Amino acid sequence: MYLVIAEKPSVSRAIAEVIGAQEREDGYLQGTDCMVSWCFGHLAELAGADVYDEKYAKWRYDDLPILPEPWQMVVSKDKKKQFDILKQLMNAPDVTEVVNAC
Repeated sequence: MYLVIAEKPSVSRAIAEVIGAQEREDGYLQGTDCMVSWCFGHLAELAGADVYDEKYAKWRYDDLPILPEPWQMVVSKDKKKQFDILKQLMNAPDVTEVVNAC
């Protein structure tokens, strides 16, 4: 089984039509040997400075540069469901390949 990840739902529908993934599921389309899912822009992004320390919530020249170690990523609340769906699909035992169609 291979998983194709597109940048947005409309692109994933077009890809799914071509490769035969017509069965609608929650957050993806399923075919005989493939699944097609999508992102909504950036699902994960770099954490804001205040995530590392509350004192960075208000920017001050004296605090610069802010160089966290390690860098953290965050998923916005409105994209969390799709992020979790993609994570589940990518880790499914029958998925052997992931295609980035973004």
